[in-house]
Amino acid sequence: SFPIRKSIELVYGFRNFIGNANKFANSKIFITIKSDSELSEIIIEDDGKGYPKDIISKIGEPYLKVSKSTDKSKRGLGLGIFIGKTLLEKNFATLSFRNSESIGGAEVTIRWKNKDLFNL
Repeated sequence: SFPIRKSIELVYGFRNFIGNANKFANSKIFITIKSDSELSEIIIEDDGKGYPKDIISKIGEPYLKVSKSTDKSKRGLGLGIFIGKTLLEKNFATLSFRNSESIGGAEVTIRWKNKDLFNL
């Protein structure tokens, strides 16, 4: 274990990305936590359809429609991702978005330099 100060921004950011994975997964989500002497990261993946290829580079921008699904529960304007990303970045995280190479669904990687993470 390592000391990280309780932060509503971190909680909301994690909850947002875990909630999205749950929302878009077919049946499974995967959360991987990795840490070494320099970096710590959390990888959140789902086994859903993944991000449309034409918007991956724009994920995290506000008012970006990620899904044209007829299911209203799986549509949105991208504000949750934008807000979660902004809150985590405010706490020195870097985020990357891609489609998972192993599972095929969406993948979010949240990464910190340990010197930043442990000093929050």
